[in-house]
Order: sequence, then structure tokens, then C-alpha cells
Amino acid sequence: MTRSTAPALPAGSGSINSFSFFNAVSFQIVLGAPVVLYAKSLGASSFLLGVIAGLTPLLNILQFAAARLLHRTGYRKVVLAGWGTRTIFTCCIAVLPVLPGLGVAQKLWILIGSLFAFNLLRGFASGAWLPWLTAIVPENVRGRFLSRDQAFMHMGCLFALVVSSAIMTGQPDPARYAAVLGIGALAALVSLWFIRRIPEGHSAEEMRRSAVPVPWVAMMKHSPFARLLVFSLLYSTVIGGLGVFTVEFLAVKEKFGENTILFLGALAFVGALGGLAVTGPWLDETGSKPWLARALLLFEVSVAGWLLLAGGLLPAWSSVVAVLNLLGGLAGAMFGVASTRIVMGSVPVMGRNHFFALYAVLTGLALGASPMAWGAMLDFLGPLDVAFGGFHLNRYTVYFSAILALALWVRWLAARLHEGVPPEA
Repeated sequence: MTRSTAPALPAGSGSINSFSFFNAVSFQIVLGAPVVLYAKSLGASSFLLGVIAGLTPLLNILQFAAARLLHRTGYRKVVLAGWGTRTIFTCCIAVLPVLPGLGVAQKLWILIGSLFAFNLLRGFASGAWLPWLTAIVPENVRGRFLSRDQAFMHMGCLFALVVSSAIMTGQPDPARYAAVLGIGALAALVSLWFIRRIPEGHSAEEMRRSAVPVPWVAMMKHSPFARLLVFSLLYSTVIGGLGVFTVEFLAVKEKFGENTILFLGALAFVGALGGLAVTGPWLDETGSKPWLARALLLFEVSVAGWLLLAGGLLPAWSSVVAVLNLLGGLAGAMFGVASTRIVMGSVPVMGRNHFFALYAVLTGLALGASPMAWGAMLDFLGPLDVAFGGFHLNRYTVYFSAILALALWVRWLAARLHEGVPPEA
């Protein structure tokens, strides 16, 4: 089949893509660099930044509860309820910088509490998202659909960071932070309208089969799923906290301004859009594994660059950080679309909700625990700085060296994944 005769994308694709755009604007602000910088301005330690980064994946554990309810409520109701309620806490975060009568420490703990509630609701509702997409999108167009949908998501992230950078130009103050966080709250409200327009996309029989309980032991004996789970757990350990600690590194060690950090961070999404443009047209034809290998190789190059930058072997120029962010974004987008496609193809219809829940919870625990562990390590190493010629061994070079070594292991595991479900499975 040539791309000129490729089947049409499913009904509701436009609404899904629009939701992805506005949802990305919201989460890139409320969970990304802007809120990290705001927390740092309130005196957050590396460990607390790790906690903030870890809340989203850790609270995926609530997907176990969602998996038991989806066949009774339907996917749209669960997503709409979770996303709608969490928007209340997005609005709370938006007004926090300008609330009178609160000290810095009080605002920091209110911020963390609001993020906890936000992610609690998100963790439950997200249990319906991937099963919903899998029910809507046929297997023969998933690569094309996912590439397009992630392009909308990355455009939302790019928009969020460019606008945030413009607002934060000059001396940061509470009003500027409130304006940035307010855009995140407004985008969250708009995204709810598009959720309502997405069709359920499944039959009653498919919902019944998806909800069939599957023992954990049986899931782990399903070879494609087991290999994918081990691979994803290690990758989650590698990637968890990277976005937080590169921001901290630029702000604390290199003394970059907030608007500069946000603008340079936006370039990662420029790279991501480039990665999707390259990957999307070919993914359904070539399969996911070749693109996973390419993405991980580019990721290793990017992390090696951060290591050299932290060690003083690369100059701390904005242009250097820009290249590293572009490479990281390119690798992340290629990996994201290829890994999502292989996840969707590695889970059988029977018990699908429970497979997805187990996958999301375990990878979420790794994604959530790893930034806390990395943050505790960075705090423990503290002022470490030992020169070896032109190279400086410090807490950031230790961190980047560790994740580079783990990334090499991840690429080795990628070659051993199953491409979809074998006929005998």
C-alpha cells in the first residue's frame, strides 16, 4: 500500500489533535519548566524539584482503579471527569504567585499540594486515555495518527514555552509567574471542550473483553509485553527528571535567566516536530524498532553533550544549549511515537485495560521515583568540584554520566523487543 492510497484517519481525529494541543499548552506550563522555575524561586531543593517531577508518573498507580470501572462508565466520562476536576487546581496554581499574606515557604507547600491533587485526578483519568485511543484508531494507521497527534502536542509545548519566555523577559516577579500559569489554566479549560467531541469508538463487546481481569503473572508471561515492560522501566529511570535537572543546571550553575531557559527549552519542541516529520511517513511501513534505535542513539549524543558542558569541556553558550535541546527534542519525539505504537501493538484485546494499567503504573513508579532519587543524589553531592585537567567532576557530571551509561543499556534492550504480538500469542 502506498501512502497515496493510505486509509483515512478515524472520525474524531481532529478533536483528539486539538485536545492534544491545548492539553500540552497546559501541562507544559503547569508541570514543566515554568513551574520548576517558580518552585526554584520559592527556594525548592533538588529533591523537592524531583518530587514535583515525580508526582505525575507516581500517581499513575490510580490507573488500577480506573481499569476496573471503564467498562461501566466508558472512556469519555472518565477522562472528562478527571481533566475537568483537575482544572480547578490548575486555576489555584495560577493565582498562587499573587495571593497576599503568604510567605515563600507557605506558597511552596501550597504549590506542591495543588500539584499533588492535580496529578491525583490526572492519574485516575489517564487510565482511560490509551485504551480509548487504541479503540478509536485502527492498527494500520496508528503510526501516521500518532505522529500527527504528537506533532500537535509538541506544537502546544512550543507555543507554551515561547509565550512564557516572552512574558518572563526582564526581572521575574509574581505577576509574571501568575500570567504564565494563567495561560496554562485557560488552555486546560479549552481542552475540555474538545474532549466532549471525541467519539467513544468502541462496542459493548469490546469494552467487556477489554475489562476482563488478567492475573499479573499471566501478563508477565506474555512475552511481547514482558520485554517491553523491562525496556520501558529502564528508559523511565533514565529519562525521569532530565527535564527538571537540565533546567536547574542552567539556572543554578550557569546562571541563565528565566526567559533564556524557557526560550532554549522551546527549541526542544522544534526538534521534536522535525523528528515527527521524518518518522511519521514511514513508521507504519518500517515498524517501530528501527526508529527506537535511532532515537536512542541521538539521545545518547545529546546526554554526552550535557556531560561535556557540565564538565567544562564545552562552553556554556546559548548556541550550545540550543543544539543539545534540538537533538534531545528530535530524539524524544522519535522515541515517543515509536514506543507508543509498539505498546499499542503488544497488548491483546482480552484484558487490554488491565495490561495498559499495569504498564502505566510500573513505568510511572520508575518515572516518579527516579527524579527523587536523582535529586537526592544531587543534593548529597552538593558542592563537589574536582578538576582533572580541563574536566570538572561535579554533581551534574556524575548525573549525566550515570544516565548516559543507562541509556546505552536501554538501546541494547530495544533490539530485543517484539514488533507487535506474535501469531502464537
